[in-house]
Amino acid sequence: MSDPSKPRPMFKFWLETDEGYVFGPGVYSLLKKVGETGTLKEAAETLSMSYRFAWGLVKKAEAKLGQPLIHAHKGGRAGGGGAELTDLGQQYLEEFAKIELLIDELSREPGPLVRPRSVNQVEAEVLDMKVKGEETEFTLQLEEAAPIRVSVSKKLIEGLDITPGDTVSLEMTSTVEVLKKKEA
Repeated sequence: MSDPSKPRPMFKFWLETDEGYVFGPGVYSLLKKVGETGTLKEAAETLSMSYRFAWGLVKKAEAKLGQPLIHAHKGGRAGGGGAELTDLGQQYLEEFAKIELLIDELSREPGPLVRPRSVNQVEAEVLDMKVKGEETEFTLQLEEAAPIRVSVSKKLIEGLDITPGDTVSLEMTSTVEVLKKKEA
């Protein structure tokens, strides 16, 4: 556990164009909830926002981007209205989550900003999953290899509904911090 009196780096980020703010934690949270609930109204209520405020956030971001982030449809008298993320909305959601994870990693383990990393893209079958605090540990079977165990942040897989037996695609990066020859 870290020393509570020791300062650590903290970051807040957002995306902007030459015209200013486009996308940040508020729009990210809202789009994430729209993806989960299927409606802008429910997403706004869940986040303690008024529907009007939520709609304004989305519309301002869409105006700056020149493209829609959500597609909303009215339900009429019988109800049934809803909203879903556009491909662009889903892309912004995923990219923002990746940046958030990187910033979280830098906050927990400050060190050199540039580390040599190798990136491997693989597909694997999920053999087993175990939640351990804020992490989920997976046992994965890659083609023609022994099973491997990886641990990922719960944030990374939130909303993906992965279960044993599923095939997943993953990008793995690795950093070698120490390499020593083992004495005989």
